[in-house]
Amino acid sequence: MNIKKLSSLFVLSLAALGAQASQRVCEYQLIPTQVYATGLLEQGLQLPLLVDSYLPTTCSDGPAGMVQPVLLIPGGGFNWVERDREKIVEIAVGLAQAGFAVFPIEHRIRDWNGFAPVSETKTSAELKVYQRNLKKSPYPGDQHFQALIAMEDAFKAQAWVKSKATEYNLDVTKFGILGGSSGACTALGMEYSGNNLDEGVSDFQALIDMWGDFFPHTHMETGESPLLILAGTVDPVIDYPLTTDIMQRAKAVSVDASRITMPGVKHGLDDADIFNRMVVGTNLTIFQSMVQFLEAKLRPATRQKWPPVGQTREMLAEEYPPAP
Repeated sequence: MNIKKLSSLFVLSLAALGAQASQRVCEYQLIPTQVYATGLLEQGLQLPLLVDSYLPTTCSDGPAGMVQPVLLIPGGGFNWVERDREKIVEIAVGLAQAGFAVFPIEHRIRDWNGFAPVSETKTSAELKVYQRNLKKSPYPGDQHFQALIAMEDAFKAQAWVKSKATEYNLDVTKFGILGGSSGACTALGMEYSGNNLDEGVSDFQALIDMWGDFFPHTHMETGESPLLILAGTVDPVIDYPLTTDIMQRAKAVSVDASRITMPGVKHGLDDADIFNRMVVGTNLTIFQSMVQFLEAKLRPATRQKWPPVGQTREMLAEEYPPAP
């Protein structure tokens, strides 16, 4: 993959945004293939867990200075996870060039060369209670177990990023998280269910959910992270009405939640086409809107507007993206 080519493309696209979506256009350095922790598998095996670090260096307004971290969790249905997949790299590069430190991670999956993951936070008895409490979920119990495993690893990744605050010049008081599909389910679970499941205490100040869900929605509580949902109306994996339930719960407990509805869109980055599909009533693509959301929530001093000018917290993407 040609990172330099991607970098030059994003410099052009971000520069075109001007002040509306991003105050900064930055160069960045990539530190690949770092081990942030290990994860337990059957027979006591420990799997190294990997992360790449995209760190802004020099920006349009001078040295990058202290930057806000964003944890990026790729999707894959808990069957696979690739931090260096092309579209994940596109997101990481785009956010790094907007001045955020971005950390795409990998976590334990359902099967690794014939070895299954083992929970590091729950005993067998506790797992039975955990599964029983999820009996009314619209998703199979195994999905919840795999999400639990991914959450265990992602909490370790969050701690690792915080440990790098001085070395990487990170402002960890403003921490964002972004996930797609199973990665979004993991991110949502960390922020809105983690405390209820005794898995960890997340402290994110911005969360972007790309076609994910968590259960039960009643775990969302007052004072938790602002949320931006991207949802396709014909998603065969995460029913669109489930995201309406999240929005209703957020309103009930005064969590700042917004949604970009994508008419006719199914599931995943390919169908969503976030780099080309526009948000109706704005001059922003979906990705540019994501940047503006992170700017507003993680860099309040920039006085970025969220929702975008003239919009409500319920936005609509165009049904057909422009031809490439």
